[in-house]
Amino acid sequence: MDLAYDHIQEEALKPEDSSNNQGKKPETTLNSDFQEAYKAISSSPWGARLGGFFGSVVKQVNWKLNFEHGSRANN
Repeated sequence: MDLAYDHIQEEALKPEDSSNNQGKKPETTLNSDFQEAYKAISSSPWGARLGGFFGSVVKQVNWKLNFEHGSRANN
């Protein structure tokens, strides 16, 4: 049984051929993944509706915060 695990470990630790690395894509970063997801969502019809909904919520919250802050300053 140990021989099977030794074999697996040897394969995992083998240096890869440089010819195999040339065909691989470069690793993506988290930032690029978020950018791709944002592009995909914003280009879809439901993404535009969702963005419009969040935009209106942000406007309402900002208005309420400004109103409360202004009324406190006047008192």
